[in-house]
Amino acid sequence: MACPFSVVVAIDFGTTSSGYAFSFTQDSEAIHMMKRWEGGDPGVANQKSPTCLLLTPDLRFHSFGFAARDFYHDLDPEEARHWLYFDKFKMKIHSTSDLTMETELEAVNGRRVRAIEVFAHALHFFREHALKEVKDQSSSVLEGEEIRWVITVPAVWRQPAKQFMREAAYLAGLVSPDCPEQLLIALEPEAASIYCRKLRLHQVIDLSMQPITNGLDLDGSRTGYCDKYIVADCGGGTVDLTVHQIEQPQGTLKELYKASGGPYGAVGVDLAFEAMLCQIFGDDFIQSFKAKRPAAWVDLTIAFEARKRTAAPGRANALNISLPFSFIDYYKRHRGQSVEAALRRSNMNIVKWSSQGMLRLTQEAMNELFQPTIVNIVKHIDLPEPVPLPGAVGGAGGGGGGGPERREIRATMQFGDTEIKVTAIDVMSNHSVRASIDFLSN
Repeated sequence: MACPFSVVVAIDFGTTSSGYAFSFTQDSEAIHMMKRWEGGDPGVANQKSPTCLLLTPDLRFHSFGFAARDFYHDLDPEEARHWLYFDKFKMKIHSTSDLTMETELEAVNGRRVRAIEVFAHALHFFREHALKEVKDQSSSVLEGEEIRWVITVPAVWRQPAKQFMREAAYLAGLVSPDCPEQLLIALEPEAASIYCRKLRLHQVIDLSMQPITNGLDLDGSRTGYCDKYIVADCGGGTVDLTVHQIEQPQGTLKELYKASGGPYGAVGVDLAFEAMLCQIFGDDFIQSFKAKRPAAWVDLTIAFEARKRTAAPGRANALNISLPFSFIDYYKRHRGQSVEAALRRSNMNIVKWSSQGMLRLTQEAMNELFQPTIVNIVKHIDLPEPVPLPGAVGGAGGGGGGGPERREIRATMQFGDTEIKVTAIDVMSNHSVRASIDFLSN
């Protein structure tokens, strides 16, 4: 049966950043990933745009992504108090137990808007952006019903949250409620798992004991490989897991564990940073500053985000985070003392003050911010029974039997901007296997 759609557009609606990709069904292997965004940070390749939305004081859509962030940043502080800026709002849908079409989201300035309208504005932005790109790439005129839309959601989302996203897509005009099959709601880790299945073996794992050339031994024979794998989708709001097995000879995927996840994403580090600021300067001051100087608060969170991405376990020197002048000035007016004095009074030795107007977060401070989130991720990955190491096949290590050998492994993970590096150590033999999966490569 011929596919009724000419093009598939998939929207990755993330907590901290979002993007989309599309492919024409006649050449489905050619994936076009959107990388040209209005605005953005100079010198940085932006595969995605920040998930932030700006509405005018009369609640009309103004901008999304870098454009929203930069425009809001440049507003006069008094004028900014009347504009509605939303960021990292996706997780509110998961954390709301009684989600309805009337559920509201709070903007940075404290004003509230129906959540479904916020999501619909964002999805409508992606609709317009994607349609323009698709038309530029197509030699023929495409009708709306020829496009299939895919929206990815976390595995941890319950059915009401998934239905909420579908209703928001209807409101945004992606598809009509009369054609629900035109919109596919896909689980994020399952989409990542299918992508990993398409990778060649040497792209997924570097077997330190065995040279590999395109999945073959140097003599041209087939290498032993594990047909089970775990995908840990570490996002801004959630960490989702899938465990799949490739069934031979048909090559289909079998789910070994139900897709699962939890709110263990990078936002947890941001919340830990805010809690640290509250501990130093007082919770009442931080809440007042967020309400009275919303644009300056956004500036501070952007500054922390940029420095957070450079944090690494082996980094010895402190990370400098610039405090907006309005923060320093507002604190002096609010408390009658300097931020330097507040740091001294807090007895928090892991955070220092720089005379250049910066907070200096030591290695110990960054570890303290990351540790709760990392502990939650490691706990969640601790599956009920072990999954064999990639490359471990029947008879490995001198053992007999025809099935895969199960081994106890100890794993550590290091997170980068576009890469998750996993080091797995076989506890019995103390041999290590290193894996590196790049989820943002074409």
